[in-house]
Amino acid sequence: MIISDLILGYKSYGKAIHFIGKYKLYYYFLLPIFLFVGIYYLGISLEEWKVDASQTNSDDGFWLKIWYAIIYGFYTVMAYLVFKFMRYILIIALSPVLSIVSERVEKILTGNTYKFNLKQLIKDIKRTISLSIRNLMWEFGIIYSLYLIVSLLSWVFSISSDIEYYIDTTIAMFVGFYYYGFSFIDYMNERRRLTIAESVVFVKKHKAFAFALGSVFTVLFHYSNRYFSSAKDDLSSNAFLFVVIFLSIIMSMIPIVTIVAATLGVHELVDLKENQRVNNLSSEEAKIKKAE
Repeated sequence: MIISDLILGYKSYGKAIHFIGKYKLYYYFLLPIFLFVGIYYLGISLEEWKVDASQTNSDDGFWLKIWYAIIYGFYTVMAYLVFKFMRYILIIALSPVLSIVSERVEKILTGNTYKFNLKQLIKDIKRTISLSIRNLMWEFGIIYSLYLIVSLLSWVFSISSDIEYYIDTTIAMFVGFYYYGFSFIDYMNERRRLTIAESVVFVKKHKAFAFALGSVFTVLFHYSNRYFSSAKDDLSSNAFLFVVIFLSIIMSMIPIVTIVAATLGVHELVDLKENQRVNNLSSEEAKIKKAE
């Protein structure tokens, strides 16, 4: 089960790229590109505002210096949150688009259609935000619990501090693989009318599939973003502009490809044709339609 789910996750990416090309779904990349550039520009602006807020004059009064310190702290925290949690921010901001893409893929695969419902869309966005916050808390809860354990052990047994570095890099990334994959799988679970608790059970059952999905998404996004962040100081303005455009396209494509891969993979795990929410039918109506 674990090996087969892991293989399914990685194979789904190859199928997703072929699927996007076959059904010409390229235009779904446009909004994520603009959204990512906007989020990244906000992060850069916050960094610049932070620097400006730190440049106080000796002539400034006591209360003005306190005010600048508060502003500096605010910009510092916000810039950290934007860059540290950019993947979650992008997933939340893209939730309406990812939902639409997933529904489109499911329609092509199964013929299932879902009537547009603004109230339901708002509920879906709220669910995405709630799930992202839940996953974020679990992800960092696990990492900082490990930090605490290692800190206590190092205090007692003088363990090398290198372990903390591996927790912050390798282990943190592996934990993130699962939770990012979970976020994409939940779009199908929501349409199947699973509660978040039921979705947790489903993803735990197919944890290797979630891990595979999240690993490709995280690695491509993380290393692209890492180079993105360092390139600003290493390249000329024209070269950096090219890097911004190129990596923005790559990083904006990743969520769309991942949601297509997740939909294709879930369809192999559970037959989405059996979804009773199709065309907003009730459970009884769906059974009647199936019998007919």
